[in-house]
Amino acid sequence: MYKVLIVDDEKMIRMGIKKVIPWPELGVGKVYTAGSAREALELLGEHRPEILITDIRMSEMSGLELIEAAKEISPKLRVLVLTGYDSFEYARQSLRLKVQDFFLKPVEESDLSRAIREQVRFLEEEEAREKSSMLARRTRGMAEQMRLERCMRDLIHRRGESTRLLLELREFYKLDSFFGFQAMLIAPALCLENQPTEKNFREMSMKNICISIVDAEEEGITFPDDDGAIIIVYFLREKEESVLEKTRKLSDILQDEFDCKPKMVIGSVVERLEGLYVSYHDARHLLDTEKEGIQDIVQLLGEQNKNHIFQDIYVELKEIMCSNIGNTEYVLKAFRTFAKASESYNLSRQTVRRLCFELASCIYFSYAGEAGETDSGKLDALSKSLRAASREEACNVTEMFLVQLLGGQDENVHEIISKAKYYISEHLTEELTVSNIAVSLYITPNYFSRLFKRVTKEGCNEYIVRKRIEKAKSLLDTTSLKIGEIALMVGYRDTNYFSLAFKKHTGKSPTKYREEIQGACEM
Repeated sequence: MYKVLIVDDEKMIRMGIKKVIPWPELGVGKVYTAGSAREALELLGEHRPEILITDIRMSEMSGLELIEAAKEISPKLRVLVLTGYDSFEYARQSLRLKVQDFFLKPVEESDLSRAIREQVRFLEEEEAREKSSMLARRTRGMAEQMRLERCMRDLIHRRGESTRLLLELREFYKLDSFFGFQAMLIAPALCLENQPTEKNFREMSMKNICISIVDAEEEGITFPDDDGAIIIVYFLREKEESVLEKTRKLSDILQDEFDCKPKMVIGSVVERLEGLYVSYHDARHLLDTEKEGIQDIVQLLGEQNKNHIFQDIYVELKEIMCSNIGNTEYVLKAFRTFAKASESYNLSRQTVRRLCFELASCIYFSYAGEAGETDSGKLDALSKSLRAASREEACNVTEMFLVQLLGGQDENVHEIISKAKYYISEHLTEELTVSNIAVSLYITPNYFSRLFKRVTKEGCNEYIVRKRIEKAKSLLDTTSLKIGEIALMVGYRDTNYFSLAFKKHTGKSPTKYREEIQGACEM
C-alpha cells in the first residue's frame, strides 16, 4: 500500500479530497495532509509518501517551489497539481517539473481517482521492475554476493563502519519496508563426513538451497558467519507466517536432501537492522547452552510454549482426520476444530493456507489408499484457490474440498514425479530449485520435497546434481569444451562448485576424468 500527501492552504479542500476518494480501493494505505509547503516538506522528510497532490497558489511558498524542493527529498515522487487558475504559465512550469497530471479546480472525484490509480499502477510496475532487476543482479553477480555476505558478517560481528554498511543494505533491499528482523543459525555440525571435499560440497549445497528458498523469495538474506555456520536473517512483515514456521519448512527440505536434521537456532526479534547482532548473539547463546540432541529447532521459551501447544493440537487433529476417512462427519468436525484453533492462536493467513493444503493432501492420500478412486484435478484446483485466500476463506475452501473429496477419484502420485523429472530434464541448464519445480506443479515446496524423496528414494537436489553430472561426463567424453563452459551448460555458474560436485560423484576432478577418458581412447 502506498502513501499520499495532500497540500492545500484551504482546509475544506484538502480534507474534502481526503474524505471522498476511496483510497484503499486505489492501493493507498496512508493519507497525510498539510496546510502549507513548510508543513508538507516536514511530512515528506518524515513519512516519504510516493504521491503528492498539491495546490499551486499558497502563502510562504508556491506549489511549484514546493515541487522543486520535494523532488530534492524524493526524486521519484509522483506529483498531481490542482489549481483554481487557468494559466498557461502554470501548466508550462508544471511540465518543466515533470508533473504527472494537471487539474483545474473544482476537480471531479472520478478524474482524480483515475489519476491516482494510474500513479499507483506506475509505482507497482516500477517496484516489480526494480525487484526483478535486483534478483537478476543477485543471481548473476558472484562478486556482489560476496560483498553482501561480507557486509552481513561485518554487521553481526560489529566490524567496520556500520553507517556505510546500513546504507548499502538499505539501498539494495529497501529495508525500511519491514517491521523487524530475526536471525536464524544453522549449526556447523550438520552430519557432514570428515573428508574436506565432501564437507565443502555439502556446505556450499546447503547454503545454495537456503538462498534458493529464502533469498530468491525475498524473505531474507543467507550468509556464513566467521565460524562457518549458515546464518539466515529473515525480514519480518505484517500478517506473514512466523520465522519458526519458515524454519520448519526449510528444515524438512534440508533433511530430505541431506538425510539428517540440522540443528537450527532462532534468535530474538529486533526492530532495526542496527540491532541484528543482538538477535545473532541470542541464537549463539541458545546454541551454546542447549543440550546437544534435545531439539532440532531451538527458540526462546515463550514462543516455544505457544507453538508447541498449537503443534500438538494440529498433529492430533490431523491423525484423527486421516484415520477416520470412512466417517465424513467426524473428519469435518475435526477440521472445524482446527479452523477455530487457527483463529484462536492468531495464525497468519500464509500459515493457515499451508496447513490447510497439508491437511487436505494427507486426507487426500489416505482416502486414495482406501477408496482407490480420486479426481486428479482436485488438489491442483485447491492449490490455486488457496493462493490468495484469507484465513477464513482458506478454511472454507478446504472444507468444501473435503466434502467433495470423500467420494472422489485417486490421483496418480507417480504422475507428479514424472512431470517433475521431465521439468528437470528440460531446464537442466537453468537455475533449478525445489521451490521453482514445486511452483510449476502447483504444490508447496516441502510437500513436493517429501513426495519426491518418498517415491524416488533420493532428495530432489541430489537427483538434479546426479543428472547434471551425467550430462557433464557426456560432454567431457565427447567434446573439447573448456571446464567452465561445461559447468554453465549443466547449470553451474560457479566452476568451483561444479568441480566439487563432480568430484563428489565420480571421485575425480573434471580435468582428471577427461585425461583418463582420453588416455583410454588413445590406447
